Amino acid sequence: MTRRVAIGLGVLAVVAVVAPRVARAQVSSWVIVETTPGEPTEKVKNPPPNIKVKVIGEPAPKEEDKIKFRLEDTDQKKKMKGVTPTTVIPFHKSSDSLAIVVLVEGHQYYFGNDKYVQVAAPANPDAPPDPNAVRIITKVSKGVYDVIVNALDAPAGKEEETPTTISSAGNPSGSKGSLVVYSVGADVRYPMGPLNQLTGEKLGPQELQKGKTSRELAEGLREGLSQLKKASATRRVLFVIADGFDAGSVEDIKAIRKQFDNEKIDIFAFHLEAGSDFIAGDDPQKNASIMKALGQGGDGNYFKIKDAADLATKISAAVLTINSRFYLIFPGQVMDAKTKLKAGFDWDGKEHELVLNKDDEPATEKNQSVVLMPVWGQSKGGSLWWLWLAIPGGLVVLIGLIALLGRKKPEPMPMPMPVMAPPPVAAPAGLPQIQAAPAQANKTMAINISSGDGVPVVGWIVPINGPQQYQTFKLFAGITKVGNAHGAHIIINDGFMSSDHAQIAMSPNGFTVIDSGSTNGTFVNERRIQRHELIDNDVIKFGKTDCKFKTINT
Repeated sequence: MTRRVAIGLGVLAVVAVVAPRVARAQVSSWVIVETTPGEPTEKVKNPPPNIKVKVIGEPAPKEEDKIKFRLEDTDQKKKMKGVTPTTVIPFHKSSDSLAIVVLVEGHQYYFGNDKYVQVAAPANPDAPPDPNAVRIITKVSKGVYDVIVNALDAPAGKEEETPTTISSAGNPSGSKGSLVVYSVGADVRYPMGPLNQLTGEKLGPQELQKGKTSRELAEGLREGLSQLKKASATRRVLFVIADGFDAGSVEDIKAIRKQFDNEKIDIFAFHLEAGSDFIAGDDPQKNASIMKALGQGGDGNYFKIKDAADLATKISAAVLTINSRFYLIFPGQVMDAKTKLKAGFDWDGKEHELVLNKDDEPATEKNQSVVLMPVWGQSKGGSLWWLWLAIPGGLVVLIGLIALLGRKKPEPMPMPMPVMAPPPVAAPAGLPQIQAAPAQANKTMAINISSGDGVPVVGWIVPINGPQQYQTFKLFAGITKVGNAHGAHIIINDGFMSSDHAQIAMSPNGFTVIDSGSTNGTFVNERRIQRHELIDNDVIKFGKTDCKFKTINT
């Protein structure tokens, strides 16, 4: 079964196509993100749009390997070959942002105390025993302190390589990171800040954990979730480095895990046992079950760690997974210089089924059914058969006019009576005022380039409650995304929004609000909707924020 997407010159409706892994490809899903106008050249003044595709499931291919991918139309009337991408954009070089929280267990002996605890010198075996001497047992544990510091300070690779370290995991300009240590409650050592500054020094000295012998994993998870909710990022991730102990049950941890799932936050669980003889009361089987619950099972994002080197290797694998997504830019239509045959797509405003191939086989088992908009190239570069009718017909009409004009001199036409312009109409209350057009402005006609016909409209949404009350958000031509993440055009942070909550599509017929599979749903006039044609004064609820929709004809 296919899913439908409307493609316009603005931002496109994003339809996630999740498919099982195929035998010969690692791609798990792909999605058309948007179209972008083609780049005019001296030879091509009116280039076709480009199609931007997001591929998930493997790292970006090298520049020379991008030709392994091909985007094809499976149902063209005039069969054209598919096109290969002109550009590949790795995740860490895209406009997507990333937020990572590193959560570390902070029990005194798990964390380590060998940096500040001194072992007493051994007694002199030749000296007689002192019956009044007080024996002090010194507990010294190396713990995981050095292991974590080394993992955070791992050097980044070359800029052109796919990142394998935490601090280099995302786009350097927009990615964020935070470090939390939990024991008695949770201590935020590094609040959400630039990810490339999340280094070993942010862990602080070992002595900060002196005397702390609790392991409240649930509290640490809640604080990690709180930090990630503060980050307006395209993708959010939690790294947990712990031995898995928590006083609660496995089901308690699963319930917290569900909160992360609702927020579309990935968790990577690194099960690192400290091996200290001074930590009692552990149930290794329960600890493993808790860590596997966080990592979604033994074959998911759960890693059993042996030593420091193993932790570094497994963190690199997790960072590689995070970066297993990229963008491909496909030209909308090209012409082979040798054969003069066209390849690409029919931009005819009709529905077409597209398939993404890799190595000449479908990358996934799902295609996308799309409406190719805007209409392009249907009257340019096509057959000129109509000229054979138009030119002779025009000559006949011209000869007839000349004959009529020569037969009788036309009388002068009377001067037209002046027509008074109608008085201006005020814009609806609450909307930004539109300035009156200058003199003779009626000589200019506005054209809706998104469809070629229909009446253009202008729309706004205005929150009437919540933290952004009475702000005015103008809707874009095409698609306007609403959510709590960096990728949204309108960002609403009321604590009940999903990162990609909903979108409002503009067409010649008006505006349509579409829920994007949000956790708490989208409501119009107190009724939950999946898709709804908006009219002026409709009240849309995103999360717990009510927004009034306003629109006027231009």
